[in-house]
Amino acid sequence: MKTTLLKSLIVLGLASHGVLSLATATGTQVEAVDCSKVPGTQSALNACAFQDFEAATAAYSAVYKTLSQSVGNQQRKLLRQVQTEWIQYRVKACEFEKSGIEGGSAAPMINWQCQARMTRERTAELQRFLDCKEGDLSCVRQPK
Repeated sequence: MKTTLLKSLIVLGLASHGVLSLATATGTQVEAVDCSKVPGTQSALNACAFQDFEAATAAYSAVYKTLSQSVGNQQRKLLRQVQTEWIQYRVKACEFEKSGIEGGSAAPMINWQCQARMTRERTAELQRFLDCKEGDLSCVRQPK
């Protein structure tokens, strides 16, 4: 179980690292940005969108871990499979969403905003399984 979570985090980390590496390799500077202030450049907007995605991912990871630990082995295996496929879906859906401005300077921002939004939506869906009440037949685990 811990190795699976670790693998998932590694995949997310590699994806994040890949984006940063690509930005560096293409000569784009990844700047430190104070996102509490209104960013003044597209590069800063892109960086803030990525930071927002990282925050959404951290919340998602915490809920996923809690849910994974609260279900049986068979359900955990199914949850892992569903989440792997969901991540693939999220990436493709966000590629489609940014396709209208592909190659433009705002494309990374649109991508990260989409991924952050979808991650928050999925986090809420997973949280529902943790918050289900007694008698909820769609609950995948026994309510406490």
